[in-house]
Amino acid sequence: MTSASQRTATTVEATVTSKGQVTLPRELRKRLGIQRGSRIRFSIPASGAVKVEPVLYDLEDLWKMADEASSGGKTGGAMTFEEMDAAKARRRW
Repeated sequence: MTSASQRTATTVEATVTSKGQVTLPRELRKRLGIQRGSRIRFSIPASGAVKVEPVLYDLEDLWKMADEASSGGKTGGAMTFEEMDAAKARRRW
């Protein structure tokens, strides 16, 4: 398995249609694990590069994780931000 630091940088380009649509190049879809029906998220900082990532969790996933955390003896049934970050870090690419 290739780690992120071992990957080489790749540049891809796409054309925006008159409707504002873009077809994501195959290399980008492959690298992000994007398939038909996948959702993607664009993070747009005030300055710097735009970040594109697949949306791997929806609200139902977070509720399920919260339920699992609460059944493990946690009080209140809510996840802390640290637990959410840890769950996010465990996701598979």
